[in-house]
Amino acid sequence: MRPLMLLLLLLLAGCQARAGVPATLYDFELHAPDGRPLSLAEAAHELAGADVIMVGELHGHPGVHRFQAELLARLLAEPRPVALAMEQFSRDRQPAVDAYLAGELGEEAFIRRANAWPGYRSDYRPLVELARTASIDVLAANAPRHIVRCIGRQGPGYLERLPASHRAWVARRLTLADDAYKARFMASRHHGQAPTEFQFAAQTSWDDTMAESVERYLEAHPGYRVLLTLGRFHIADGLGTAQRLQQRAPGLTLALIHPRLPDETAPGGWELRVGALPPSRLAHETLPPLAGDEPDC
Repeated sequence: MRPLMLLLLLLLAGCQARAGVPATLYDFELHAPDGRPLSLAEAAHELAGADVIMVGELHGHPGVHRFQAELLARLLAEPRPVALAMEQFSRDRQPAVDAYLAGELGEEAFIRRANAWPGYRSDYRPLVELARTASIDVLAANAPRHIVRCIGRQGPGYLERLPASHRAWVARRLTLADDAYKARFMASRHHGQAPTEFQFAAQTSWDDTMAESVERYLEAHPGYRVLLTLGRFHIADGLGTAQRLQQRAPGLTLALIHPRLPDETAPGGWELRVGALPPSRLAHETLPPLAGDEPDC
């Protein structure tokens, strides 16, 4: 097939994707809360009043990650200043993130020192490079995984045994009340078992820390807005990180964008329609063993 013909077919597929179900895993279709499909330019206009835009993701989905990068590029073209906040980096790695943005580290050293997620190059590099080129802040918004794991084993009291410098890597207070988010989490299954109270404390330590990170940044930077990338469970039904941030800063206006696969029902609100991913495991395949290389609690 001639290269020009192939290009025309790909462009045609992209147009068809915007009119219905995404044609490839790189395609997406954004819908407003009232169901209208929107271009990125239209979406940016309608999101102009949002102080925080949370883009929930299916980790590793190329369509979602493409949307995140294209949305950030669009927001960078708007007059209101924006910062990028990411679940994918934890507070203890903020110096490494800042050093890379300042041109003091190469990418290899950055990935190592920032403890970047395994899919960094394919999933998050475009976001970070956009931020670096535009000289905007990138917030390493999350709690360190090894501390969260110890909370899951020993409970929230583990935090009080940390030195002050390490304690600051997790939100000052955790939301442990019996709210709707806790009910949702406790109804889930982790490795086939119901979660424990300690595991919920670990879960909400992620949500509370991300919420606090965004709250602190906006308090120090009035007039700014924040684009936060995080897993979609953290914002489903307006709970999790979104709920924790709204409780801390009720005056902020939040916009939650939730990805939806073809076989899923609409969650309501902003909806990002993307193509179906292949199953990660078949029914007869077992879960891989948990990694055991984390520091002792």
